[in-house]
Amino acid sequence: MDMRTFIAAFLHQAARRGGLHVFRVYWRRLGAGAALASAPELACRRLGDDELLARCADPRLGLGEAMVRDALLRGDACVGAFCGGELAGYAWFSYDDAPHVGGVRVSVPAPAIYRYKAFVLPAHRGRRIAPFLYGAADDLVAKPGRRYVVNCIALQNRSSVAASLRSGAAPLGHLGYWQAGTRFLALHSRSVELFGLRFYLGKSQPPVAFKPRVPPAGSVPR
Repeated sequence: MDMRTFIAAFLHQAARRGGLHVFRVYWRRLGAGAALASAPELACRRLGDDELLARCADPRLGLGEAMVRDALLRGDACVGAFCGGELAGYAWFSYDDAPHVGGVRVSVPAPAIYRYKAFVLPAHRGRRIAPFLYGAADDLVAKPGRRYVVNCIALQNRSSVAASLRSGAAPLGHLGYWQAGTRFLALHSRSVELFGLRFYLGKSQPPVAFKPRVPPAGSVPR
């Protein structure tokens, strides 16, 4: 077993048995995505509310109606990648607060747009649709005052890491949490703390006792 495989197996067991979840945060400047299609028929567009609710009936997509309705109420956006007119994948984007799993949520700082729940149908995988989607979505989800796109990926998820890097993102730092029932502890590296991204447990936004700011010059992606 090589070291990367060992670390992946260790982190999987740490999450499954010990409640410890560790992620690396990736970020880039909004508008700096590498929207390079691997096939000429690929195209992206923002999905409307009615279309999203209708697509909840397709079990292949993993879109629960309750989740979609909650996301739309928050003002989240979903961008789809289409191949020959068929939905090949999608990604969600949040401007304030986003769901994670098990009641854990993500508090998103004002300069950022947070990407979450990205999915590519199995029949379309291996064509680098995800990095194309991430880059092409920039113009579709941009809002005044939002300068960065950020996302969190489990350290052992190599394919998602590769997709983020291909889209032009760079590592910012680490973010994680330990959860055991109602007990919860958020963990973050200094760079992520400065940026203001947070995991928290509960339905209401946690109090923010600091003003998020961009980490030191030289660490900001192009």
